Parts: sequence; C-alpha cells; structure tokens
Amino acid sequence: MTEERLTAPGLHAPLTVHRDRCGVAHVGATDEHDAWFGQGFVSAQDRLWQMEYDRRRAAGRWAEVAGRGAVAGDALTRRLQLAGAARADVAAMPAETRAVFQAYAAGVNAYLQSGPPLPLEHHLTGTRSEPWEPWHSVAIFKVRHVLMGTWGQKLAQAQLLARIGPEAYATLHGRPPTGSAVILPPGGAVRRLMETGLDDLRRAAASLGFLAESEGGSNSWAVSGSRTTTGMPVLCNDSHRALDVPSVYWQVHVACPTFNVIGATFPGFPGFPHFGHNGHVAWCITHTSADYQDLYVESFGGDDATQYRVPGGWAPAERRVERIDVAGDGPVEVEAWRTGHGPVVHGDPRTGWALSLRYTATDEPCLAFGVLRPMLLATTVAELHETQRLWVDPVNNLVSADTAGSIGYLTRGYLPIRSSDAHRQFPAPGWTGEHEWTGRVPFEALPQAINPAEGFIATANQAVVEGDEPYIAHQFSPPFRAQRIVEGLTAGRSAPGRPAPGRPAPSRPAPSRPAPGGRLTPEGIAALQGDTTSPAAQRWVSRLARSGPFQGDAERARTMLASWDGNLLPQSNAALLYGHFRRAVAEALFVPLIGQGTWSWLTATEVTTTHGMISRWMANVVYALDGETTPDGRPWGDVLRPALAGAWRKAVAQDGPDPTAWRWQARHTTNARHPLAGRFPEHAGRLNPPAVAVGGDGDTIQAASYLWGDRPAFAIVGLSVYRQVVDLGDIAHASYVIPGGVSGEPGSAHFGDQLERWRTHQRIPMHYTPEEVRAAAVHSLTLTPD
Repeated sequence: MTEERLTAPGLHAPLTVHRDRCGVAHVGATDEHDAWFGQGFVSAQDRLWQMEYDRRRAAGRWAEVAGRGAVAGDALTRRLQLAGAARADVAAMPAETRAVFQAYAAGVNAYLQSGPPLPLEHHLTGTRSEPWEPWHSVAIFKVRHVLMGTWGQKLAQAQLLARIGPEAYATLHGRPPTGSAVILPPGGAVRRLMETGLDDLRRAAASLGFLAESEGGSNSWAVSGSRTTTGMPVLCNDSHRALDVPSVYWQVHVACPTFNVIGATFPGFPGFPHFGHNGHVAWCITHTSADYQDLYVESFGGDDATQYRVPGGWAPAERRVERIDVAGDGPVEVEAWRTGHGPVVHGDPRTGWALSLRYTATDEPCLAFGVLRPMLLATTVAELHETQRLWVDPVNNLVSADTAGSIGYLTRGYLPIRSSDAHRQFPAPGWTGEHEWTGRVPFEALPQAINPAEGFIATANQAVVEGDEPYIAHQFSPPFRAQRIVEGLTAGRSAPGRPAPGRPAPSRPAPSRPAPGGRLTPEGIAALQGDTTSPAAQRWVSRLARSGPFQGDAERARTMLASWDGNLLPQSNAALLYGHFRRAVAEALFVPLIGQGTWSWLTATEVTTTHGMISRWMANVVYALDGETTPDGRPWGDVLRPALAGAWRKAVAQDGPDPTAWRWQARHTTNARHPLAGRFPEHAGRLNPPAVAVGGDGDTIQAASYLWGDRPAFAIVGLSVYRQVVDLGDIAHASYVIPGGVSGEPGSAHFGDQLERWRTHQRIPMHYTPEEVRAAAVHSLTLTPD
C-alpha cells in the first residue's frame, strides 16, 4: 500500500482516505464536519471537471467553455433561473443543514488549494476551476433533475394535439384531451408557442443534457425475508439514465462517529440522497414520473410587454437582461422574465404570448436538503420514512430494507394539489385563476407501505396506485419491466392478486428461480438485473405464431420471430430482426392515424419525450394483441405483412443475406460522448469511452432503450448507470457497479475499470467495516489541519 500526507486548511483533526483497488474513496473522520469536508475533497479529487461542467450548466455558463453550440442550453438555464433558486435554498437552510454544504465546499476548496494537476479538460479549454460555494452543490442537483419532470411531455402533447386534432389524439391516449380548447386559440399563436418550446429543448439538448428517462427507466425491488433463503430482506436497484462521460454517479464511503455510510451520489453534492446503506438501513430510488411541473400560457401587454394578464386585470412582469460569454465568439444577451407562476421558459413576451414554468424545486425556497443528514442516522425503515417529510424534488419511489427484517416503500416528494385537473396533459391558461396550485399532498397521504403482505416491493416507473388519490401523474412508463420483475419474484409461488386483463403468464420465467421450498436466493434475486427477456416481444411472438403464413420476406421474418423466445441476448439474430420489426410495425400502426409528417416529426428529433409517447402507444397495442384486428379495426395481416417484409429487407441491407450471421450486439451498443468531444474532435478518441454491446431493450429489466424511427442502428440512449445489491443478512458485504469508474480523468486507471464488470453483470464489493477497508486499501492519504 502506498501512503501520502497532505495539509488541508479547515479540518478539525487528521482525516484518512483509503482507496481500494477500484479507486473508491473510504473517508474516515473524527467528527461530522470533517466527514463532509472529506467527501468534498475526494469528490474534487475524482471528478473535478465533471463538477465544473455541472456547475457551469446550472449557472448558464457552459458556452464560456464549449463555444457557440452551448448558447441555447445556457439561455434556457438563465431563463429557468436555477442559480437564483439554488442561492435562495441555501439562504433558507437551517444552520445544521447549511453547515453540511459549507463543510463540503471547504473540502472541495482545500483540494483546489493543494495544487493538484489540472484535469485534461482544463488544459484543453484553458480554464481553471473557481472556488466552490455551497449554492453550487444545490444548483448541480437541480440541473440534473429539471428535465426529468413533465414539462417537455406537456409541450409535446400540446403540439401533437395541434397537429392531429382531438379525435385522433383521443384514440391514441384513450381519453378525451381535456383543455384542448385552450391550446388552440384563434390564430394559432399558442400552437406556434408550443413549437417554439420544443425547438428550444431540441437545441438545448446537446449542451444542457437530457437526463430524463426515454423508454426505459429505473428498477428497484426489495424482497422480504419471508421469500428468501436467508430469512432476511434483499434490496436491489439499477438506476437508468443517459450515459454521461463520466458516469453520473460516483461511489464513495464516508464514516465518522455519528454515521458510517457507503453508496453513490452526484459528484459535487454532499450526502447520499439516492443510494446507499448505513449498516442498519439500505435505500434506493426510482423516478415516479410524477407531475410536479406546470406550464402556463401567459398573455403579455403594456409598454414593452411589462405586464401580464391576471384574473381581474394586469400585473407587472419581472425582467432582467443577462450576458452569456461565449468561447471564441462575442457575448450574447438573454432576457429573463418572470410572472407569478414562475420563470418564462419559452417564447418572447413582446409577441404577446409566452410560457412560464411552475416547478416545485424553484417555486419557493426549498427545505428538502434538510433530510440529507437525518436519513443517514435512521436505523429502521420507519425511521427512514419519517426523515423524508421535507423532500421536494424529484418525486421518487423510495424503496428500503433494514437489518431488523423490514422492507418499505414511500412516494417521497412534493405532489402539488391543483384547483383543476384540466391541465394534466397540456399547458394551462395563466390568466383565469382556474388552474392554480392550492397546496401540497400531506406526507401522511403519500403512498407508503412497510412489510406489505405480498412479501416484496417492485418499482419500474409504473403507476404507483390505482386511480388518482393522490394524483401523481397522467401517464407512466410502459409496465413491461414491472411485469417481468413481479414474474421473477413470484416464480414458483402463487402471485398475489389476479393478473390484469390481457396480461397472460410469460412463456419463459425470469431467471430468479426459487430454491427448494419456494424461497429465492440473494444471488437469484440479484440476477434479475441482467434479465433481457421482453414481455412485449413474447406477446408479438405469440401474435405472429397465430398469423400467416405469408409469402417471401414477410414469411421468412414471421417464421424466425414466431419460433423465438423473446430474449434479446447480445448474440441473438432474432433480436436484431425484432428491433427492425418493432420500428416497422409501429410506423405501420400509427402513420394512418397521425400522418407521415407527424410521424417524421415524432421520430426525427433526439429529444426523447416524443419517443416515450410512441412507447406508451405501443404498450397499449401490445396489450390488445389477442384481438383479431388492430386497435383501429384493420386486419392484423394487413399491418404485419409489410412490416415483416420491411424488417427483413432492412436487416439484409445492413447485416447481409445470411440471417445466421446477424447479431443484436452488432447494432445495439452504447454511444457515450464526452461533452467536449465535439469541440475537440482530435481528442475524441481519448475523451470518449469505448462502445460496448449489451442485450435487452427499453422493455426489458436490463433496460437499454433506443430511439424510434428509421435509423441505421439501435444506439442505446438510456441504460443502467448504477447497480446496487444489499443482502440485509450480510449488509457489510453489499456490492455495486457503474458503467465506467470512479475517476473522471480520461486515461486514469479508474476511468473505465468497472465497465466490463458492468457489461457482464459483475459488481465490486462495498468495503464497509474499518477492518475490511484497511485490508482492501491499496493507497492511503492522510489529511491534516494546517
């Protein structure tokens, strides 16, 4: 083991940092202040440039580094006023919470003052990191979540309604489009505003980063000891987002006399709000897809649009001009407006119309970060739930388990109560007073359970409760991943309740087969994370087996798919054909309803919101495959025949005439790109990690989603960015993995050393006890006060 010593101004006492063979930092401190200080120090050690990137994105200053192409993202961030909201949050923090952020910032700055070598990106851009401030941590948390809400979804739905009309829209969504009269006022001014809003998001996507889930979202499950061979709970999760460079999550272990916690968090942010364990309780989150953002159509008037309409008259609008400095170019001025609903995010008030955003995380000073410290002290699931009362954004499915044998579920976060449900799908008029927020769903009314009778909890971004009490969202992710998890956890036992209509038992069970006696092993429960069988594909296989025979290419495709088991293994040839068929049959189903122009609009964009809409439509189709006709009344043969033939021809054109040589892994790969690779293409080979092939798609537990539309390949846009497995019967030997490494420095030994483990569903140990931390250490750093 190598050893090192450094002086770190601001520490109370000496602090140790042991690093294991994967480079994970294990911070040992003598008090809480130094623990947070140490977390900040090692975060900067590992991911300084990523912290700089996120800080600049959140403050609307990325163009200072990335150039003209980043202006659109910076302009949107300035209009969102995230920096101001972050400062307000810090100002409103109780002293105990503010001390956490201050100590963390002091640790970051101590690292900067230690004279470390600059990351490669600083050399390329000729920049240096400025001192870290507490509000920077809050800002980077906000920028990584602002696009995960329903804001883009409501814009897309409004524009779709304007394109195809209420009758076709109702067919696709299965319910009348409430509020449509407001979306399409005389003259179409608001329709143009929706188009402007989506275009803003499209142009900002590359630089601001779209971290919202596209098709596949996150999974988590907790299994009670009543179902396991050990008699103790097992907690598993894999969080799905776009694949950042470096990966969004960073593994770390922080211990002091008050708490001892290991898990993963965002570089630049203190605590463990998403994933980890403290020796007593383990926790993880998935996204609820909750509706906690509203867009308002604002009507502006007066001299220079300084007023906006409100019930009974007009009110003054706030306006300021901000300057965006641009690398290699001149500065750009951006106007930032605000109404009583929130910041104006799309449109120009001088035209008379603009869209404002009301968002729980920016609506008022947020006290949510007060939960960060108390949750680390919880010793039971019930105590952990109680610590979450103030949580705001994002609204999560919090799943947990404890060493006393309990498992738990909590919908945590701020769910607005609205005076009307007319704007659940679309932006609402801002001047009527009929679509306002009137409160927050009380903590006691949030969905939650401890030790449910089913003996397990499984979340995959599906609907949380039946009905709308409380109202969480208008729509959720397709239920295939959730269905497959439940099948795996109930294999060999009677599943609780009755299956939903149209959802038959799978032809092939998920891999967590029970041990004798019907109980599941921890290894089998964890193996579900690698399941690549698609319930949607299985239903298509069943449909195709009952169809035909056809002729030529259509019959060749039907024959291959009808004999397939629906498992999208990397080496599968049928999986590749299914990918082509899935795209082709979606187009054949929906173009007659929405038109070719609208289909092209939906699928051409890289903004994943519109692709998620198609996925939800397809889920409704899949659950209706037992019928003799398509949902719009066409014979299935009329749709399947050309779709199958087109899929076969596409596969032949791209991968040759021999179907035995086709492989899903040849076209279904990661495509991670460093945010500076575009500006410095000569360094892209060093900045970008290698592409790797994985199985699955957006409908499998191993979520690896791709975009719809006619594309040459199936590049993965959403996948697992953090996997964690905790056996509560042996909590000290939990495990985790990320698709990269703890270091953000290209060329570092720990930049990508976990990638192959991640690809093959191996994990690295979460060394936890002091004895094991010391035994596993390959490097030790001692920080001492000055």
